[in-house]
Amino acid sequence: MMPARIDPAEFQGRRVVVTGGTKGAGRATVQRFLAGGAHVLTAARAGSDDPAGARFVVADLTTPEGPLRLAEAAMEILGGVDVLVHVLGGSASPGGGFAALTDEHWRAELDLNLLGSSQNLFKIVR
Repeated sequence: MMPARIDPAEFQGRRVVVTGGTKGAGRATVQRFLAGGAHVLTAARAGSDDPAGARFVVADLTTPEGPLRLAEAAMEILGGVDVLVHVLGGSASPGGGFAALTDEHWRAELDLNLLGSSQNLFKIVR
């Protein structure tokens, strides 16, 4: 199988924000946009694994303040947003199905996968 050819100008000049862009699929997404010529901003709770070439802001996107911080940084650093990719997500809940989950588990999962990022980030950068 031949590797896909990447057009280095495919995203030239595009301003891209990727949530959860320091590890796994998020990091690969950041690297792909960078390879295509985009200006990329990403965020995580700590900056030790920030991808080379991307701009980075420390923000906990599971809190109401985190997405607001990322959105403000996007406006300040990039001057706006052309592409928003929401990759942040996961699960830290114990096994055993819904019967094993407490209200705190449910809240943590909703904050990580839905509420934190949707409450402020999407509203501000649209």
